[in-house]
Amino acid sequence: METKRVKKFIYEGLGFPVALVNVPLVKKREIWTPAIDYNKLQKQVLLALTHKPVSLTGNEVHFIRTYFELTLENFGKHFGVTHVAVLTWEKMGDKPAKINPTTELCLRLFILEKLGMNNQVFREAFREFDIEGIAKTFKTSYFKAMRPVTLSGAHIAKRSYART
Repeated sequence: METKRVKKFIYEGLGFPVALVNVPLVKKREIWTPAIDYNKLQKQVLLALTHKPVSLTGNEVHFIRTYFELTLENFGKHFGVTHVAVLTWEKMGDKPAKINPTTELCLRLFILEKLGMNNQVFREAFREFDIEGIAKTFKTSYFKAMRPVTLSGAHIAKRSYART
């Protein structure tokens, strides 16, 4: 089986672009595929979304909701909104979801709580959340909010390909 390592690989299997840096690839059926643990990838992406400096996109909100296997209604209840509001966020697709900044902070802290993060991680996420900056992304262009989440391949590579 052929393997190689690339400096940057854009993975779009979660519904939005994720830039994988220094990631091992394996050739399967003439297609180069990341040799990564996709469960680790999803968790690392969730953590990265909690630290994202701009608003979450509709596709990112959809990923979060489906990762935690919540219906539109149950997801909305966690943030005091209706299922229609959640559906409106998700329909934004690759554009900023236009979530109220305080609700977005709650959503990010919800992710950390569901992943079982410790108190220090919560405090860091709370301190670094720029509520004014997030509020400004309502008015920014679509492209600024669409910066891909970037992860190191070392954290998500399968063990057998970690040093190829």
